[in-house]
Amino acid sequence: MQLTKRRIAVGLISTAVVVSLTSAATWAQAAETTTASAAPVHLIVGYKSGANPASVVQKFAAAGARSSALSDLNASTLQVPAARSAALISALRSDPTVAYVETDRVRKVAEVTPNDPVYTANFQPELKEVDVPAAWDTTTGSVVKIAVIDTGVTMTGDLTGAVLGGYDFVNNDTEAADDFGHGTTVASLIAARGNNNQGMAGVCWGCAILPVKVLDRTGSGYDSTIAKGITWAVGQGAKIINLSLGGTGYSQVLADAVAYANAASVLVVAAAGNDDKSVVNYPAAYPDVLAVGATNRCPNFANDPTCTEGTTDKAKFSNFNSGNQWVDVAAPGIVTGMDTDGNYNTGEAGTSFSAPIVSGIAGLLKSYKPNYTGWSLMTSIQATAVPIGSWVTWGKVSATRAFTFGNDTAAPTISGLTPGQNWKVRGPITFTPYKLGDAWSGIRNVTVYVNGVYRGGSYKAPFAVKWNPGSWTGVANVQYRAYDKAGNVKLYTRAFIADNTAPAVKITKAPKNKSKVKGTVKVYYTGSDKYGIKSYQLLINGKVIQTHSTTKSPFTFVASKYPKNSIKVQVRAYDLAGNSRITSTLTYKR
Repeated sequence: MQLTKRRIAVGLISTAVVVSLTSAATWAQAAETTTASAAPVHLIVGYKSGANPASVVQKFAAAGARSSALSDLNASTLQVPAARSAALISALRSDPTVAYVETDRVRKVAEVTPNDPVYTANFQPELKEVDVPAAWDTTTGSVVKIAVIDTGVTMTGDLTGAVLGGYDFVNNDTEAADDFGHGTTVASLIAARGNNNQGMAGVCWGCAILPVKVLDRTGSGYDSTIAKGITWAVGQGAKIINLSLGGTGYSQVLADAVAYANAASVLVVAAAGNDDKSVVNYPAAYPDVLAVGATNRCPNFANDPTCTEGTTDKAKFSNFNSGNQWVDVAAPGIVTGMDTDGNYNTGEAGTSFSAPIVSGIAGLLKSYKPNYTGWSLMTSIQATAVPIGSWVTWGKVSATRAFTFGNDTAAPTISGLTPGQNWKVRGPITFTPYKLGDAWSGIRNVTVYVNGVYRGGSYKAPFAVKWNPGSWTGVANVQYRAYDKAGNVKLYTRAFIADNTAPAVKITKAPKNKSKVKGTVKVYYTGSDKYGIKSYQLLINGKVIQTHSTTKSPFTFVASKYPKNSIKVQVRAYDLAGNSRITSTLTYKR
């Protein structure tokens, strides 16, 4: 949904800012002239060792000075009338018990204020609503790759130098320019270069945009194309993926692409949608996706100081929770952004523009805490959001509050693994964990290494990994690595024997082939295997008649129990891994 939209002439804004500042300075000077005599003066008085501060303060109480003790520092504060301040300061400095007298200065928050004219003219109040300017004092972002999977991104204006080489999956080429206009605005909200004395300031102006075009010039695209874009962005090292797109209806391929990103520790941020409904939208509603709804913008935002307080109201168009809990957080949904021509437009409306504000905050947090995984970023943003009503699960995001949240530092736990220690196994092997768990973030993925070589992995429960060693036989030292969503890892080791060689077996003594037999017939046999024989079987006419675990005694059978002209005898051996070999057939008559 598009609400009021007004293009900003940057040059005119710059002039207006200068005029405004000049007027403010003139007013301040006049105010100082007219009110200086009435303004109290705040002093700090320090005392020499052994002095009695109370006696000093009493001397000046009659002159209208008010005091407050700083006992631990052997000092006190004095508030004195401005008209008498000079005389009192002189008297204090001449007092033999006074060590120093100084002005009680006012300190301010060391908040970074970019000089970009769109920002300084208060056309971006949405940033103050979510505490971005205060967060800039900690970081303005490092080169964190944030993928904008959208209609493409045109590198113009404040995005110059911010956009990496990308890919166009609509036209299958490396030119990922924006031919619709949506992706560029999204990217500007995330990483428009700040403090460059032009245009606007993005939330994470030190971050890098990875443009991935999956939507065509009408703003539409297939799930399969979006899925390709997600997996490609992961392969290119994106740490955050912004999906300002969506729709109803579950897609398995899109769900798998999101899970693939999550398994690579990538945070996926998605717009909740603009239907003013609680019907779930995808990809926002998939697990481990940070779904973003939109708050409203207060009226008359330009140069309106009340706007800095923000609003908790849901934007009219934003989707919301109603019994279900799929919209995680909210951010301003009516914003100022840059278009493909480098113009700056107010009133850009939609959860499409709420999501990149959150992606930008995630970029700031990733810059500040580089070891944070996608889960860590998401959890920090969710847990520190300011509650604003049940329409959104956690509340409205806060950049500074997100910086304060801790991380999961405990590794996963595991009780066991099959194959067990020193087992002999054959053929395709499935490594299955026993009681694999994590106390907080949950299991993200597992990998398996055999003799130091990667053999497979899984990011879905029950986190079993299959490996086919083929004909290889030998001792296998296995390392099963379980990662939680915060990046902690548990290493679990096992040694087993992969035995894919059948045992040797032969009949050593028995009636001659094709001879006649009667009574009780004895069949002697022997066998061998590098890792041991488990059992021997006597088969008559294909049916197991007897089973022995050793060769100490022969197999026996009573000839009269079998057909007169067809008694087919074989011996089969099984090794400890389950491989088997069977002898050639001896045929008897009776």
